[in-house]
Amino acid sequence: MVSFRKKKSSKNVDTAPAKDESTAAPAPADASATPAEPTSSPAPAAPEKPVEEAREPEAAKPAPAPVKPPQMEDIPELIETMMGEKGEKSAAATKRIYELCDVGHKQNRVPMVCSGKYDVLTPLAQCLTQESGDGRHLACLALNNLSIPTENKRVMALGPASSAVIGGLCKVIAEDKQESYLCCICLMNLSFLEASITTMLQHSPVPEGSDPIAPLDNPDSLLRILEKLLNNAPAVPKSGSGKSEGVRWACGLIKNLAKSEEN
Repeated sequence: MVSFRKKKSSKNVDTAPAKDESTAAPAPADASATPAEPTSSPAPAAPEKPVEEAREPEAAKPAPAPVKPPQMEDIPELIETMMGEKGEKSAAATKRIYELCDVGHKQNRVPMVCSGKYDVLTPLAQCLTQESGDGRHLACLALNNLSIPTENKRVMALGPASSAVIGGLCKVIAEDKQESYLCCICLMNLSFLEASITTMLQHSPVPEGSDPIAPLDNPDSLLRILEKLLNNAPAVPKSGSGKSEGVRWACGLIKNLAKSEEN
């Protein structure tokens, strides 16, 4: 008896379980196919922007002009700023006064003080009383430079502004500001003029309307301020520090003031 077997189908049967169509990845779209029209209503078109008129390209902004070096004819305006302004404006004007008499402009030092055209001493002395360190420091530097020529020493120590100049320098020293040593240098420069020594020794300011006080009895006199400076100096001040420089120049000043026998 011949047995017959069932002929297998030529088609392969996928025995894997059917995938959930909801989770199956969509077939990649044919790049060549034309995209279908959206079924939802199209978004409203953006309003057209007005066309701007053609403009010429903006020229590049010029670089700021370099600061013009100060000139002697600028002094009246600088003095007005120093006397009428405070803070940065006053300090900027003081800086330009200093630049006019710095080491590169030594030829200006005598005309600035002795020509009679300008009064730079009064505003510089006023700057010594400022709380701002910049203006005070620049004023000290300028006064130091101006006190070097012999001609200027007489005007600064004996002229109309002498009380303001010496008083301002003493005030900085008395308050122990960092510019104290610069003030001692300036006073020592002035003390090289022999005629100025008596005036400096007798500097003993009092409030307006008060009776005069002898220098040795006045804590605000130059002599007592120098005494206080030396008494408060550290036993071994750090070399090159403001304290050590202040002591050094104060001793030089006292040496000049003590030259004559009566002093």
